[in-house]
Amino acid sequence: MPADAHSTLLPEGAQWVDELPDGLLVCDGKGMITAANTRLAEMSGYCGTDLVGKFVEMLVPDRQRSRHGGLRVDFVAAGTARPMGPGVRLTMRRRDGTELPVEISLSPLSGTRQGTVVAIVRDVSERLRAETALRTTTDLLTLADERERIARDLHDTVLQRLFGLGLELQATAIRAPKEVSDRIESAVDEIDLIIREIRTAVFTLGSAGREGSLGQELNLVTTQAKRVLGFTPRLRLDGPVESAMTPEVRTELLASLREALTNVARHAAGTEAEIELHAGDELIMRVLDNGRGVPAEIDVSAGNGLRNMAERARLLGGGCSVSPRSDRGTELRWWVPIPH
Repeated sequence: MPADAHSTLLPEGAQWVDELPDGLLVCDGKGMITAANTRLAEMSGYCGTDLVGKFVEMLVPDRQRSRHGGLRVDFVAAGTARPMGPGVRLTMRRRDGTELPVEISLSPLSGTRQGTVVAIVRDVSERLRAETALRTTTDLLTLADERERIARDLHDTVLQRLFGLGLELQATAIRAPKEVSDRIESAVDEIDLIIREIRTAVFTLGSAGREGSLGQELNLVTTQAKRVLGFTPRLRLDGPVESAMTPEVRTELLASLREALTNVARHAAGTEAEIELHAGDELIMRVLDNGRGVPAEIDVSAGNGLRNMAERARLLGGGCSVSPRSDRGTELRWWVPIPH
């Protein structure tokens, strides 16, 4: 639209209002537009000459037009400057029928004919978009906090209790008749499945980046194993063990460690055990005891516990072996590749 099409028909000497960043509109006591600045014309889509001489209701949305005349009369009678519709979201009807979000300030125009009103009209569409974006971001952050809280509760409470329950059941299975022991082992397998599913949920909920959780879990397993073994196994970590683990590897390693410690209690008759975790080209877990040892040749598929540990490692591309130590006792070695 050419610049001269924005002619505002403002009083002589008042052309400075065309430099205002907001729209300006002047109406007489009957609601007829007598002047409009360039910004108001740009916002409404009309030429200034199209606005002058028309009733201001042409800029009021259709659904509000019937009430506007009475409200305008009330404002003129009150004669007090104020915002229009405080607390109400206002819009201005544009020439093409669309509506523009606005804020409007009204003031009687002193020194003019009775009932003359000046309106300052501000385009708030960008601000409303920013407020909407802020609300959306706030809602997402609130949701993320809630997800993290749920993940933390699952990890720190539910998972740990399940680990403890699994160890208690395995300790009971050692002293139980074979039929009962087999049923207990089946229940332990189900617990392991539940642990795996919960851990997946924990990482999905956003708790994957929590530092120190591996150390807490390892300490919990060794502490709980004391009730089965009669002593607390020593724990030694070498290299960036925690950062080398994916959630899936951590789940399978902890389940295998619990199984290994149960085997020590069941078969070794030892007085001490040590757990070593090493992260290099592979993630390696060694469980050492000073018990009665095992034959030089042992099939890891011979028992449920060893078979389970070997299968967990195999599914991750690794393996599991059991061998006698040179002096006394047994070494269980469990390893998986580290993703690069």
